[in-house]
Amino acid sequence: MSTNGNQHLSLTGFYFLERKAPGRPALADVAGSVRAHLDCLGVAADKLRGRTIAVAVGSRGIATLQVIVRTVCDWLKAHGAKPFVFPAMGSHGGGTAEGQRQVLSEYGITLDGVGVEVRSDIETVQVGTTPQGFPVFADRNAWNSDGIVLVSRVKPHSDFVGRVESGMLKMMAIGLGKREGAAEGHKQFIKCGFEPTIRAVSSKILESGKVLLGVAIVENELHETADVRAALSQNIVEAEHSAIALARELMPRLPFNRMDLLIVDEMGKNISGAGMDSKVIGRARGEAPSTANGPKITVIFTRDLTEESGGNAIGVGNADIIHERLFRKVDLQKTYVNCMTALNPLAGRIPMHLLTDRGALDFALGHLGNPDPASQRCVWIQNTLNLNRFAISPLLRNEIDTPQNWRLSESQFSATFDNSGDLRSPFANGN
Repeated sequence: MSTNGNQHLSLTGFYFLERKAPGRPALADVAGSVRAHLDCLGVAADKLRGRTIAVAVGSRGIATLQVIVRTVCDWLKAHGAKPFVFPAMGSHGGGTAEGQRQVLSEYGITLDGVGVEVRSDIETVQVGTTPQGFPVFADRNAWNSDGIVLVSRVKPHSDFVGRVESGMLKMMAIGLGKREGAAEGHKQFIKCGFEPTIRAVSSKILESGKVLLGVAIVENELHETADVRAALSQNIVEAEHSAIALARELMPRLPFNRMDLLIVDEMGKNISGAGMDSKVIGRARGEAPSTANGPKITVIFTRDLTEESGGNAIGVGNADIIHERLFRKVDLQKTYVNCMTALNPLAGRIPMHLLTDRGALDFALGHLGNPDPASQRCVWIQNTLNLNRFAISPLLRNEIDTPQNWRLSESQFSATFDNSGDLRSPFANGN
């Protein structure tokens, strides 16, 4: 596509902005740190020896998930327990037992990968009722075990801000109850708000005494495991409060308040529950851009959907334009299951999808008024999780002093296109 005969609109050149160091370094020995924290808990021997323990694992792309889960399972076995893993991911994986098993398998969470059985089942049991009067559900296999261990990353949520966001409490409130529990939780989100619902449901789960302990993971700006901590059930809420404070400090962000164009190479469920992290792009739940939760971006062009998403493109509606390849990867059934569970129709809307990157960029730049390259405020990222290295236009380069722990490249590069009119990504093959 061209907006002016055969003359394509000129895209700005780019410089790389690269993070030199994270706000907190990666743990040198993740497994050792997990074991040390577990050892410090002083779990009573009779809570473990001979007991069947269900280890809850979610659907997020955590950097060292396999190492952490295997370490937790090995620690349990070393203390005489009989652990198994189960998916605690609400309606993800299409809301099916096999789909959720496949999600875990892609992260190496298999019998061979973590040394214990993975029991994936969509059956739930109602385990109580909150003071507000709504039911609480839990995975049947987990609830029939002798105890539950939560393994969860703690991070800012894509849709709200609170003292608890994404983490162990949300895993109990949404992930533990499969699609049924997730659907009920999202109904209550609308009535009561996110944080009150998470606290009410997780409190009911904790009151049961079924949860033995939780392991919280915090990642730094480079998507590395920077902190792990473990807590007995009675201390999980306090542990999450401290973990989310650290996670908020380490959350990757774009150091600009306003952009004309954001090019995103890929979105996906393994990157963010919303496909693209709303606090990075400044858009949430399909709503208009909000400077309260991120930068103001006029046009977002998203080029692809990760294979790990399995076709679930929830959040694609936060883009303005998408590439045809992304559109063709969308599994509407999986996307709609997630949207219906979340009661969020806007998250599943499909933007305009164009056949080539060149055509999409012509359209985007035309919509922006055909700015000359020198005046384009443009950022190009791989995805909203990997923000350790991204490309910025000269105008943005000239507007900022190099932030602490960042390095600007000295040379400029130009975007190049293949014979089909598609971009050659500067992030491909580790470039």
